[in-house]
Amino acid sequence: MKHSIKLLAGVSACLTLAFITAPASAAAAYAPDGWYVGGSGDLTWLHSNTGGGGNVDLGYRFNDVRAEAEAGYHGIDGTHYFTYMGNLYYDFNSLFGASSSGWHIAPYVGAGLGYAAVNYGDNSFSNTFHHHDNTMAYQGMAGLTFTSASMPNTDWSVGYRYLGTDSNNLGASNLELGVRFHF
Repeated sequence: MKHSIKLLAGVSACLTLAFITAPASAAAAYAPDGWYVGGSGDLTWLHSNTGGGGNVDLGYRFNDVRAEAEAGYHGIDGTHYFTYMGNLYYDFNSLFGASSSGWHIAPYVGAGLGYAAVNYGDNSFSNTFHHHDNTMAYQGMAGLTFTSASMPNTDWSVGYRYLGTDSNNLGASNLELGVRFHF
């Protein structure tokens, strides 16, 4: 019995070590560790209104984890808001290898916490309702990253983002396209 437990513990430790180190080596071929700068544009839904916006970010990648600072602007009929977020992402680099076309595909998930400056109202002559609110914001993200073997320092992404705030009923959904440049 003791021998079986030691064998099981040894096999578990080896599998864990293989799982931890395999993504790092697979990731290094497509998404290098280190600093990156990026941006994204999106289509935004807030309640029944649509609009658009974008984000810029500066981050650091280590193995499959990315940490970044992000600033964004989004506008919808009667509402616009600025966001300042700290985000953490996990890239699932080991799920898919490079395809025969030379593209590496990696799903990702992420979460962020920060601040939003929300402005309600219109600046027209007939509408004089204006309201400004500064509040804590949070977000969740998921999507796919595409990296070409011929351009390993450039990541392209498509994803979904939900942004909410704690005090003013802001709950926005975003479909986004982005790019990151690693240096």
